[in-house]
Amino acid sequence: MGFVAGKVFWALAAPGNLLLLLALAGVLLLASGRRRIAGWCTCAAALAFLAIAVLPLGEWILAPLEERFPPVEPIPDSVDGIIVLGGSVDPPVSAARGQPALNGSAERLTEFAALARRYPVARLVFSGGSGRLTTPDLKEAAAARVLLGSLGLPTDRVLWEDQSRNTAENARLSVALVDPQPGEIWLLVTSARHMPRAVGAFRAVGWPVIAHPADYLTEGRRAAPPRFDLLGGMAQVDAAAHEWLGLLVYRLRGDTAALYPAPSRALPDQ
Repeated sequence: MGFVAGKVFWALAAPGNLLLLLALAGVLLLASGRRRIAGWCTCAAALAFLAIAVLPLGEWILAPLEERFPPVEPIPDSVDGIIVLGGSVDPPVSAARGQPALNGSAERLTEFAALARRYPVARLVFSGGSGRLTTPDLKEAAAARVLLGSLGLPTDRVLWEDQSRNTAENARLSVALVDPQPGEIWLLVTSARHMPRAVGAFRAVGWPVIAHPADYLTEGRRAAPPRFDLLGGMAQVDAAAHEWLGLLVYRLRGDTAALYPAPSRALPDQ
C-alpha cells in the first residue's frame, strides 16, 4: 500500500468516518423507501456513537499500545543519540501564522528538548517531512527548528530529516542519514501509542533503538469512569484504530517483522 493509497484507506477506515457513512447510508435508504434497513443502519450508528461517548472504549484499546514499551528505568547514564519523530507540528497553520503551531502530540518535542539538555554531547535527529497529500512542500522540520530554537536548543546540533512522509520512511531515511554503528545507544522519542509501530519499523532497517515514550493519552490499565464526551471518546478510538491498523498494514508490507513488537531484554536492542 503506497503513501496515497494509505491516506485514502485511512480516510475510509477511521471509525468516526465509518459511523458517519453508516448514518448517511441510513438516511439515503430511508429516502429510497427501504425503511427497515435504514432503521438498522441509523440505530447501529446512534448506539455506536453513544457507546463511544459514555464508555471508555478508547482507553481500553489505547492502553495496551501505550503500555507495550514502558520507559527504560534506570535511564542510561549516557547515550550516543536521540531521535524524535514528527507528528507534533501543524505545518500549514505554522506557515500561515508565522509561528510554530503544535497539536496534541507536542510532548514529543518538549521531551526531546529535555533529553537534549540531559545528554549534551548526544547526537540529535528530527525526522519529519510532510504527511499530507494537499501540502507536501510544507515540512514539519522547518517549524520544529523554529520551536526548538526558541526553547534554547542549538539547532545546529540537530540533523534534520525532512523528506519522510510516514513512520516507515522515518526509519529508512533516518538510518541512511545517521549510519548508526553496532553497539551505539539511541533513544527514540514518539507518542506512547505509536511506539510499537515505530520500534518495529526501526528494527526492520537494522536500528535497535531504545523506546522513550511521550504524549500519553491514558492513565494506564486502570478502569476509567463513565463519561459523556463524544468528541473526546471518538478522538481516542480513532487514535487507537489508526495504530492497530497501522501495525497490521506494516506487517503485511514487511515494514516490521512482528505484528505487535515487544521490548527486548538487552538494553541496546531493547
